Amino acid sequence: MAEQPPAEQVSAQAERLAKMAHQAFYDAWVAFVRGKTDRRVPREVQAAAFCAPPVVSRTLLTANRAAREFKVLLPRGEEESKREYQARINTFRDQLRAARRPVESAVEDLALDEAEFLAQLDDEAFAEEWTQFVLESAGRGPRAGRDLVQGLAFRNPEVAPRTFALAERMMGNPRAFLPKVEGESRKAQEARVSQLCSRLEAELRFLRYSLDYAEARWGRLPSAPNHRLQAMRLLAENHPEEFSRLLHAVRADSHQARKEAREQRRFERRHAQPTA
Repeated sequence: MAEQPPAEQVSAQAERLAKMAHQAFYDAWVAFVRGKTDRRVPREVQAAAFCAPPVVSRTLLTANRAAREFKVLLPRGEEESKREYQARINTFRDQLRAARRPVESAVEDLALDEAEFLAQLDDEAFAEEWTQFVLESAGRGPRAGRDLVQGLAFRNPEVAPRTFALAERMMGNPRAFLPKVEGESRKAQEARVSQLCSRLEAELRFLRYSLDYAEARWGRLPSAPNHRLQAMRLLAENHPEEFSRLLHAVRADSHQARKEAREQRRFERRHAQPTA
């Protein structure tokens, strides 16, 4: 199993990436994908830093942009044949797919952790988290950070039914969820309501996909009472300190198990592929 790079170096590089302007971050990612060497930072440190929680969502969005703009990144040479040009494009696509796999895994892990956190919230706290997520997304557009992870968490099959019910309630009376703005004109308020409803409509479509997928997996059978969830809620209400301790321990064990499983998959892939 490959040795992990020093955490201090990874943290410092992730912090440096987080402070970069959008284009500088994009250029750094493309250079990394294409195998260019940064003399200041070992490649394994770069790889881990791009997957670090502070920047991993931004990395995934940047990878999506690179996939869309590959022809801009790889202009065809004047004397380059179509076959040669296509070979270069195919090489870049392979490099990009390989580089984004650990990024996607890291985002999925963060989303699972966030979904576990959301699932244990009471109704009031859950509504507050969802409302803040939707209002911030509607007010500033999707951000290259927490929005991506939180969005995936709210659409998690274990959380989506609760999110969908709350989103529909918000859609029915959006003004009740909008914070008041002193001196705001009616026209400005209507614009905010329209913006919020547009965001909710988009989220409801994503949530419906998640619900349909979950139902299809189980053949659309009615679900049995969730006694485990009921017991968990009673424990949280009657013994909050013990519940918090158990939750922390379970989440730590789950995180370690996923980490070990990822490392095992990487180990198997490396040994399954012949060396060049």
